[in-house]
Amino acid sequence: MRMCSMNSLVAVGILTASFAAVGSAQQGPPKPAPEMAQMTYFEGSWTCSGKMSESPMGPAGAMKSTVAVRKDLNGHFQTGTIKGSMPNMPPFEGRFNSTYDAGTKQYLMMWVDNMGGWSQTASSGWKGDTLVYEGDSHMGAQTMKSRDTFTKSGAASMKHTWEMEMNGKWMPLGDETCSKK
Repeated sequence: MRMCSMNSLVAVGILTASFAAVGSAQQGPPKPAPEMAQMTYFEGSWTCSGKMSESPMGPAGAMKSTVAVRKDLNGHFQTGTIKGSMPNMPPFEGRFNSTYDAGTKQYLMMWVDNMGGWSQTASSGWKGDTLVYEGDSHMGAQTMKSRDTFTKSGAASMKHTWEMEMNGKWMPLGDETCSKK
C-alpha cells in the first residue's frame, strides 16, 4: 500500500510540474492563428440576392438572404448565421464556424442548417480575390462532395457560388451577389 501511494505521489508531482512548465512558457491564453486576420473581410452584416439552379436538392428560383458574421471565441473562430427565402420553399437558416488549423495549414468550415444538412469543408486560403472551400456535405443519408467559391468584387461586395459533385461531375446549385451593409 505504501509503495502504491508513493508511486501515485510521484506521478502527481510529474504531472503538476509538466502543466506548470507549459503554463509559464505560454503566459496567458493561446492567441488565435495569425491567418485568421485574412478572414476579417467576411465580418459584418451582408444582404445577398441570387438564384438557385434546379437540382436534386430543389427547384430553380430567385433567392434572398441575410448573413451576419462575427469573430468568436477570442478570435479563434468566425461564426455566421445565414437566413434565406425563396418562393414556394420554407424559410432557410444555416450556421457556420470557421477557423484556421495550423496542423494542416488549412481553413476549416463546419456548417449546419435547418433542413438537417451539415458539412465540413477546407480551404488553402485566398488566391488573389478568390477563396474556395471543398469537402463533404451531408443531407439525410446522402453524402456528396461540395464546393463553395467566394470572390471579392470590392471592399464591401462579393459573389458566392456553390456546387456539388454528382456522378463525377460538378453541378451548379446556386450563385448570389452579396453586399455589406
